[in-house]
Amino acid sequence: MPTAPRISPREREVLLAIADRLTNAEIAERLYVSVRTVESHVSALLRKLDARDRRELAARAPGLAVPAGEPAGLVVGAPKPPTRFVGRTAERDAVVRLVAESRVTTVLGPGGMGKTRLAVAATEAASARFPDGATFVNLVPSRPGSVLESVAAGLGVVPRPQQPLADAVAAHLTGRTLLVLDNCEHVADDVADVIAALTAANPRLSVLTTSRERLGVPGETVLQLGPLPAAAEAAALFTERAKAVDPAFEADPAQVAGLCRELGGSPLNIELAAARVASLGIGGLRAGLADDPLRLLAAGRGQDRHRSLRSVLEWSHRLLTAEERTVLARVSRFRNGFTLDDVAALSPDLSLGAVSDLLGRLVDKSLVTAHRETGTWTLFDGVARFARERLDGSAEAAEVTARYRRWAARRARELTGRLGGDWRDEFDRVADDLRACVADTGATPDEQGHDLAADLARLAYARGFLAEAVACWRTAADRAPTAAAAAADLARAGSCTHLFTHARDHYDLLLAGVERAAGDPATRAAGLAAAVVLAERFRGAGFVTDPVPDAELDRMLAEAAGSAAGSPAAEAHVAVARAWRSGSGPQSVDADAAERAVAAAAGDPLLLSAALDARCTAQALAGRPDRAHRTTQERLALVTTLDRTDPHAALEVLDAFRSAITYAVATGSPAEALALSRRAAGDPALAGHPYWGTSGLVTTLALTGRFAEARTAADELWHATAGHGPPRNATLGVPLLAAALAAGLSGDEPSMTRWRARAAAVAGVATPAASPNLAPLDAFVRARVALHTGTGFAELLPEVGATFAPGRFDGYAAGLAAELAVVLDAPDAAHHLRRAERHAAHNRWTAAVLTRAHARRQGDVALLKEAADQFTELGAAFEAEAT
Repeated sequence: MPTAPRISPREREVLLAIADRLTNAEIAERLYVSVRTVESHVSALLRKLDARDRRELAARAPGLAVPAGEPAGLVVGAPKPPTRFVGRTAERDAVVRLVAESRVTTVLGPGGMGKTRLAVAATEAASARFPDGATFVNLVPSRPGSVLESVAAGLGVVPRPQQPLADAVAAHLTGRTLLVLDNCEHVADDVADVIAALTAANPRLSVLTTSRERLGVPGETVLQLGPLPAAAEAAALFTERAKAVDPAFEADPAQVAGLCRELGGSPLNIELAAARVASLGIGGLRAGLADDPLRLLAAGRGQDRHRSLRSVLEWSHRLLTAEERTVLARVSRFRNGFTLDDVAALSPDLSLGAVSDLLGRLVDKSLVTAHRETGTWTLFDGVARFARERLDGSAEAAEVTARYRRWAARRARELTGRLGGDWRDEFDRVADDLRACVADTGATPDEQGHDLAADLARLAYARGFLAEAVACWRTAADRAPTAAAAAADLARAGSCTHLFTHARDHYDLLLAGVERAAGDPATRAAGLAAAVVLAERFRGAGFVTDPVPDAELDRMLAEAAGSAAGSPAAEAHVAVARAWRSGSGPQSVDADAAERAVAAAAGDPLLLSAALDARCTAQALAGRPDRAHRTTQERLALVTTLDRTDPHAALEVLDAFRSAITYAVATGSPAEALALSRRAAGDPALAGHPYWGTSGLVTTLALTGRFAEARTAADELWHATAGHGPPRNATLGVPLLAAALAAGLSGDEPSMTRWRARAAAVAGVATPAASPNLAPLDAFVRARVALHTGTGFAELLPEVGATFAPGRFDGYAAGLAAELAVVLDAPDAAHHLRRAERHAAHNRWTAAVLTRAHARRQGDVALLKEAADQFTELGAAFEAEAT
């Protein structure tokens, strides 16, 4: 039997490009090689594959481009840059995390920001997480209507006769696969349609795109790519590229950083400038940038085209009237288009009619593009750069900049007032303008600069750009006119970072706000009290390995109490903090202190939510999960009416759902818990979080016997945490142990062991049994699986029958201990039955297990039927069938 021809990895890439209908020049550009090298590979392929022409090569690509047995983690079709990837480490890691968490991730940024290089680096780093492969498709050659064909060619897919191409591509993209679509902006609508179809066909498919505009795909997560930091990554990139052309290159780091700032932090501009450093030096580069950046940065790559563009623009500019030149220069301030009202805001010396007339003339002269469907206008990149040069050199530059900042502040405030309605498209259009104004404002107290930064933070948060929101609130704090405003900004930054990292970062930002409020006793007291509450409430979510010492919390509370006098708001915060510090140990609450906190917090829904959480904790510790359950329902009804565009509210919504699900489970109501879990998974406050929206689902699916669904949800949850490593959060151990239960009752003991180890890891302990929060659930899981398999349960009775601290799963453990004792005919079976009866009064699951235990003991078939009916009413199908 003839063997398949052996072709090299580079030849396979050339073969894929031929199937993509690329010319030799286009292949050379994709692979960063010379045209002559491509010609050599094409000749070799024609010979090895005995093909007559490129058409026959393209036809053979599907069977040979990606041979069977190719190792997992291979990225097919990715360009091979000739230089090392420099900088963007945080962005690369973020993309790696996002493609693991999100169905669709878009790296968004203007031309020259390095979107493609970042996508290549991130894809290589993430490829091992996609065992079914990763494919990189360059869409530059695509035209509207041909995106699916480009994707198919990149994948090496050829449909069978009568098979639609979309079906063939979907059939190829199976399993845990990553598809990278580069340069999407010119075919964005087609890309969106293709992505929607492919992700619907394969829920495990992840798509990474690069684009100058959002695709608008449901579930799209956007990473906004901005300039490289001048003093760090930009300088490193420039220095490395400069040494490549001049190994002796040395320069003052401050000068390099200054040059990079002048280059706008654009990786493309930096690389083009570095290529000329050997002949011009730093001084010559800076001089050239000041004089003619278009010509300087075009040198060595497309120089004629850029010089020709400048000539066209200069000729067109000379033909404009003075008013036309003025308006063209002013609109160059806008980053992503503008409306008639926007231009009027920068042109108070002109009537609205005059502005409209002048814009129309500029459109007619091909210097401005009108978009009638949106009522906006834009400038091409070259026109914008040219016009901005003219503005910057004009006498009105400073005044236009001031008008631009005032316009941005008004637009941001207007958009925050529309957060409950239609605002997203408008925000997307002006977001870069708002960011530019925030970045250009000095880091000194400034009311307009503060309000703009704070409003942009609120908008970015509501849009789902959490990291950007944190950065903007911190910037707002630096510009805050008062200590109270600075502390409030840092507190919101803390709540926001809590949502996507952990509570410890939140705590640190609260204390930073306290430091800013040194001269404001009431603000300082409220901040200290809030930090105490945070450290106690979320002790298992961010403080596992680094808890705040009790002595420090007591000192902070004492200082807060001393500073709060005379301020009802600060005194209410102190009352809530006292409740959380009122018990005999960590996360224990005295009931009377909790009621005082609830009374003091009335009128402040966010603070009242924290006080109700304290009451819930006290009730649970008193062995009354039923009362805790009612409190969580009251709390959930309170917080779900709050404004979800405020991260404080979102954090309380998240925790209230978690608590409501927890105590629905603790009272033995898994069907109710499942309904709450599904509601939580779709709530806007949780939908963007990598795992909190789905963590409750795993537990409730396992308890209701939906084991396959539970295991799938658990896998998704675990992969969602992989971008930044397993979180140190004991609360997350609960769904992981539920996954162990689902695996064990499905007969998969190795998976059960693996999930138990993961639960221990997130709790920071050697085994789940070493965690007070997880021990009763772990004992229940192992004993229930042992009872199901009929092996090893005799030695588990002492463990599952131990006395646990009151909580969510002590009733489950007690009920199963009673059943095990009956099965084993243990001498202390009566003791375990009596203990289970105490829990059964407040836990319907335990009551059903207890009924089954009595039926076993008495050999009563009718009682067994009653137990099965109880489980059926609870929605626990597996337990009903087992009974």
